[in-house]
Amino acid sequence: MAAGQTLLTLASIVLLAIISMNIRSMYVQSVHTTVNSQHTSDALNYGRDLSEEIQSYVFNYGEIINSRYASMNDINDPGNRDSTLSPTNKMLYAITDISNEQPVLYNHHGRLITIRIYERNNMDSNQFDFLAEYVTAITDLNATD
Repeated sequence: MAAGQTLLTLASIVLLAIISMNIRSMYVQSVHTTVNSQHTSDALNYGRDLSEEIQSYVFNYGEIINSRYASMNDINDPGNRDSTLSPTNKMLYAITDISNEQPVLYNHHGRLITIRIYERNNMDSNQFDFLAEYVTAITDLNATD
């Protein structure tokens, strides 16, 4: 009888350990997913902030080519990209691509600006992971048709 009770006790301890490990694993996975979601949200917010700054050029449309956004076109060159530290303590990098004049909205001519957000793959490398992309259009609000 004592051997049966001992085996039953051991089985219950093993079952408790398995359940505890599964709960811990689910918790760790949940935290990891939450942090990744926050990081993606930070990248999207950074892209939206840059998009809103670019939209401020609609009244000074001719300056967009000479602005700092025109030179933000090389992710590997620190002088030709923008960067910010996110609230999750990750460094985010942005580059832009400004198109030529084209019809963008209701036959108004303007430019499409593509904003790409990256993060460094490893702090010691020059490899970047793509996180998000925004495309925004600006037109010359001072132009008369």
